[in-house]
Amino acid sequence: MEQTCVENRQSAATSSSSQSEGSCGFSRRTKAVCSPGTSSPCQRRTTGPIRRAKGGWTLEEDETLRNAVKTYKGRCWKKIAEFFPDRSEVQCLHRWQKVLNPDLIKGPWTPEEDEKIIELVATYGPTKWSVIAKSLSGRIGKQCRERWHNHLNPAIKKDAWTPEEEQKLIAAHKIHGNKWAEIAKVLPG
Repeated sequence: MEQTCVENRQSAATSSSSQSEGSCGFSRRTKAVCSPGTSSPCQRRTTGPIRRAKGGWTLEEDETLRNAVKTYKGRCWKKIAEFFPDRSEVQCLHRWQKVLNPDLIKGPWTPEEDEKIIELVATYGPTKWSVIAKSLSGRIGKQCRERWHNHLNPAIKKDAWTPEEEQKLIAAHKIHGNKWAEIAKVLPG
């Protein structure tokens, strides 16, 4: 039985490492012969909403993702996502880039990395974290942002809290609850 299969279209931009139209042997619309029990793009839902797993990744899924990334050399995220009926290509890409990629550095920061972040923030400002991360091999934008805002930003006060600051904190907490970003606006530094 012949069917028309429409490959998934993700409206969100996946990343520079995702592939453009036709790069994995598929175009945006593909005609394919689909037979029951085959593992093809037709088995994945392509029109209407895509089911997405809401829970965390299992160890088995992580291992499957590692193998798929190895098979497709970190490209063809649409094909890689075919191994996961309940995960989108964006979910697979993000899991790889932000958690499983063995090139990702998760350990302590070196003084050289700290100096580089300070230099890059002076150049690009404290908002271009993806751009900054490209100059720090093994680090992602989120890591760079947290390092800056929690440790390197010269506006951070590192001395002990004064009694006045503690009172402001208590008063702000009564107003804002656990909305720490709002409380931080009342207590700069």
